[in-house]
Amino acid sequence: MKPSRAIHLLVLATCMSLVSCKPGEKSGASTQEKADAPAVPLADAYFVLPGDYSEATTLAELEARFGKGNVRREMEPEPRVVLFPADPTRRAYVTFYEAETFEHFAGISVSDSGSRWRGKHGVHVGMTLAKVREVNGKPFFYSGFDKQKKARAHDGWSPALDDDDGSLGKFDVSEGERLYFDIDFGVPGELPQGEALPMDEHLSSDDPRFPNLGEVIVVTGIGASSSLDDEWQ
Repeated sequence: MKPSRAIHLLVLATCMSLVSCKPGEKSGASTQEKADAPAVPLADAYFVLPGDYSEATTLAELEARFGKGNVRREMEPEPRVVLFPADPTRRAYVTFYEAETFEHFAGISVSDSGSRWRGKHGVHVGMTLAKVREVNGKPFFYSGFDKQKKARAHDGWSPALDDDDGSLGKFDVSEGERLYFDIDFGVPGELPQGEALPMDEHLSSDDPRFPNLGEVIVVTGIGASSSLDDEWQ
């Protein structure tokens, strides 16, 4: 084989090896870690929460990522940025701590049915509370309900229980993430006869008083948020 031919094949093999790796994938990841991670099409990589968003995310970065024409600033009903305002499958709402100047990223939320946005481990609008509990791998806490039949889970994915093994829930902040994963819950229709919603409580997903609500309560919104007290900016 001619030297030039050998060099060409070596370069080709190297390129094929490089493109077989997904962006951001660690070369040292174990086979089990790769198997546990849900596959995300490259085209949808930006539509995952928390994903790579953080307090350091800027308006300019959002415009570069999604296209300036798809990023609209609004002042009413409150200062915020709307991504893809005319497309409910991609629409999302972004808020900032310096609201009127759209600086210092606070959070991003999604609430449209049929949205292509996904939360950690595939959580999406319409998923039942029972399924969220299953995916988290252990009980979690959420706050609710209000008069609009709404509740919210935030940073309560691994409550300390007497018989707890000390493991984290799947929705806790993972290594490399810089935002909390949040879920809004609601009741889309009427409650089954004889069922009642707890009001203004700190609840467990495994509360024995409400054994049948897991299939009635559904995800009405997903989001990722920061706190000014967080050390992992």
